[in-house]
Amino acid sequence: MRLPRLLRTTAVRFALRYALIYVLVLGGALAALMWVEHSHIDDRTRAEIESKLHVLVLAHDNGREAEMIQGLRQLQAGAKRDDRLFLLVTAEGARREGNLIAWPSEQSITLDGRAHLVLIEEEVVPKDLSDSDVFGLAVAWMFADGSRLLLIHRDAEAEQLLEITDYLSEVLGVAGLLALPLSLSLSHTMLRRMDDIGRTAADIAAGDLARRVPVSERNDEFDTLAARLNTMLDRIQQLVRGLREVTDNVAHDLRSPLARLRSQLEVALLEPRDGAEYRETLGHSLDDVDQLIRTFNALLGIAQAEAGSASNGWEPVNLDALAHDVADLYGPLAEEKGQTLDSSDRQQVSILGSRDLLAQALGNLLDNAIKYTPSGGQVGLSVRRIGNSVELATSDTGPGIAAVDRARVLERFVRLDQSRNLPGNGLGLSLVQAVARLHGAELVLADAVPGLVVILRFPLPPGNRAA
Repeated sequence: MRLPRLLRTTAVRFALRYALIYVLVLGGALAALMWVEHSHIDDRTRAEIESKLHVLVLAHDNGREAEMIQGLRQLQAGAKRDDRLFLLVTAEGARREGNLIAWPSEQSITLDGRAHLVLIEEEVVPKDLSDSDVFGLAVAWMFADGSRLLLIHRDAEAEQLLEITDYLSEVLGVAGLLALPLSLSLSHTMLRRMDDIGRTAADIAAGDLARRVPVSERNDEFDTLAARLNTMLDRIQQLVRGLREVTDNVAHDLRSPLARLRSQLEVALLEPRDGAEYRETLGHSLDDVDQLIRTFNALLGIAQAEAGSASNGWEPVNLDALAHDVADLYGPLAEEKGQTLDSSDRQQVSILGSRDLLAQALGNLLDNAIKYTPSGGQVGLSVRRIGNSVELATSDTGPGIAAVDRARVLERFVRLDQSRNLPGNGLGLSLVQAVARLHGAELVLADAVPGLVVILRFPLPPGNRAA
């Protein structure tokens, strides 16, 4: 038969485990105190009380009972009033002499003349001597006529230890009784919070991506976990939304070039044509194929950057050298459009990253700057170290991007109205943003007055920071 769900929780197991440890530790302390109690009475005290009993028994056996009674009274008078207890009873159990009310019921009192540690109940001790149980070393003897003699050496320190032992025993019992309800209460609280997480996970698995784990006002470790899970779920929902948008945009943006490509090839096959016409058709078809390949390569680059798979092969990248190489590559394109590409504002600085992805991102920025800058305009490229960060920036004197559109142009396949008549697929800045996130950089779009400034702000490695 299976235990109830609450009893099978980890919280109950932990609580019971700690309760068991607590009981064992406290039990060990009790055992140590009991050992101290028993070892407190040394052998000399044992020998002394046994010797006094032997003298009294010898006087009784030799017919000197009055001498024995006198010896008992002297024994009590020669000690403190309450550290010597004794009792002489008849064979019928009637009290003859002593400061005890009656013979104790303690089973460990043996009539063999040997000293034993005993606990005498308070009912047989006069109230003026003690209002609690008495602990001490007892020796007893039975005479030939059936009468019995009991001598007790009371130990106050041992009694104090006994009181502590009794107190700890009570604490031990209460702790054992409270362990289970406390563990059940703790388990119920933990189980309720875990059920909230479980229900949220089930709803998300069923397709409700907007569900989130409830966060209370207690701000405890469960709330910290819930907040981090919600952050993760927000990111997952964002990625899923982006995937859906990509799917829709890919279907929309690829439909036209694929349809145009098919139409061109179909028209070319309708009737015989000369070689020049076939070559022209194939040229247009190749242009459309190149556009498709560029789109897929851009999507692949974005996916690679967002997945972070390239971070395994990271190495120090000299941004000054990278900017120089990319500027040399795009310089002829700027000259062809009658523009000036200025990349002289560069400083020697290195970061840890992927040179290929950084070169691709910088190439996209320069390509956009050259594409949207009119003839006679200027394109700038700079690498500057500012504090504990380095800024890789491009600037142009083109139309720029309005502030309300700057967040939107970073989304995939988004193209503003002024760029509809220019070649492109709307993935350039999306790739730049993905590469920036992968490298822990901040992507900033600002006004160049006129034109646009795009800044990639990278944090410097700890070893390259200013002291």
